[in-house]
Amino acid sequence: MQHSSSHPMNHQHIVNVAIFASGTGSNADALIRYSQKKDSSYSVVVIVSNKENAGVRSVSEHFSIPFEHIQQADDGASIIALLQKYNVDIIALGGYMKLLPPELVRAYKGKIINIHPSLLPDYGGKGMYGNHVHMAVWKDKMPYTGLTIHYVDEEYDRGQALIQCRIDIRDCVSPEAIAEKVKEAERMIYPLMLNQLCKIIYSQG
Repeated sequence: MQHSSSHPMNHQHIVNVAIFASGTGSNADALIRYSQKKDSSYSVVVIVSNKENAGVRSVSEHFSIPFEHIQQADDGASIIALLQKYNVDIIALGGYMKLLPPELVRAYKGKIINIHPSLLPDYGGKGMYGNHVHMAVWKDKMPYTGLTIHYVDEEYDRGQALIQCRIDIRDCVSPEAIAEKVKEAERMIYPLMLNQLCKIIYSQG
């Protein structure tokens, strides 16, 4: 299912992507904007959140993309049925704060990716997300941090890494400054990696 407002008409195959998010949707915004480029291989067809009034909802409204609130984040069968309704091929997590149900991970094996604001396995695992990561990095006085884009399995932040990007933070004067620097890199790299993955999946048939 291709959503007309997410992608211009062109002659290449478009992979249908669902974005899962719990927060403001900064990564969702970047992924959607990239999907509107002429050379994009994907279209964002739905945004899914475990929070009914998450900030990402305004992102979905801005781009006229359907927003779906899932009340039971552990109900894998219902989530799978929802994704099938939108003919979803790939799931991209962007600040999604719930562990995906095992049946969902199995149903979309090799087709779920996440972005984490550190160089995993450092500063990963349960409870390590968003500003919690940046605070820990700041507290440890690290000269660098980074981001990891990885496949999702049934544990927090344990899936195989697709790419890691190291970020120098010696000029950062606060955890907030670290967060901004990492977010800037995320918004640039995540869409490129998702686009590349979509090309690979399509080429494999």
